[in-house]
Amino acid sequence: PKTALQEWAQGQKKPLPAYSVINRQGPDHAPRFTVEVTVLGLEPVRAEGRSRQEAEKAAAATLLQREGQS
Repeated sequence: PKTALQEWAQGQKKPLPAYSVINRQGPDHAPRFTVEVTVLGLEPVRAEGRSRQEAEKAAAATLLQREGQS
């Protein structure tokens, strides 16, 4: 999803998506990350995951789905 979002953003003549960790909670052995993805001109999307990478993938997939790209 992250690559697909990057390619879609470039096709729309937008800058690359930016990912930010909004929150990390839970114990070290079972953390939960909340990540926000931003593409210029679009509402940001937040998603959670058991790792930063998982949360980034979920956010990218959600944004693509919202924009009708999946």
